[in-house]
Amino acid sequence: MNIILLAPPAAGKGTMAELLVEKYGLKQLSTGDLLRAVLKKDDDEAKQLKEKMNSGQLISDDYIISLVKEELSSGNEKGYIFDGFPRTITQAVELEKILSNLNQKIDKVLYITVSKDISLKRTIGRRVCPNCKKVYNIYFNKPKNENICDNCQNELIRRDDDTEEVFLKRYDTYLNDTLPLIKYYEDKGLLEEVENIDKQETFTQISKILEEI
Repeated sequence: MNIILLAPPAAGKGTMAELLVEKYGLKQLSTGDLLRAVLKKDDDEAKQLKEKMNSGQLISDDYIISLVKEELSSGNEKGYIFDGFPRTITQAVELEKILSNLNQKIDKVLYITVSKDISLKRTIGRRVCPNCKKVYNIYFNKPKNENICDNCQNELIRRDDDTEEVFLKRYDTYLNDTLPLIKYYEDKGLLEEVENIDKQETFTQISKILEEI
């Protein structure tokens, strides 16, 4: 079973992916993770990639697709969750070709929806414990004591990119890149829309959809 997750920033996509991995034994394929794995290497490829990213250059579709192809060649018996890929129609078409060559296909595309206002609050309200990594939110999931972790009493921090400015840029990118994919998969009859109400309810909706495959 191969699943694609589409969602605006801070819609809970990562949380749903973790739950899907746990319940169904799927492997999460994140292009962000693949790129970070390359950057850890001490070779020319890593140096070139780092230079491109540091200079703000876009990573080409061809390079991203090559990483995905290499990852899929290793195989996973129960299938994959594609998280952050595809981001463009070109990537979507190439993914279908790769899977077809492996006698596989995309079984379902889950479009997790949430309002822009809620997404913004989830982003700018996020606070993280630097020690145990527990995540809180000043709007939705406050610690018992202000800005102090419940578990280890460390002072919580705000990530550098959890700002309204960064969120708005990411949201604009999502509108430009992802919305065409929604139409693309809708036309193929693969898209299922899931409203993110809360973690358990959202996952219950997703589980019901996947049980029908």
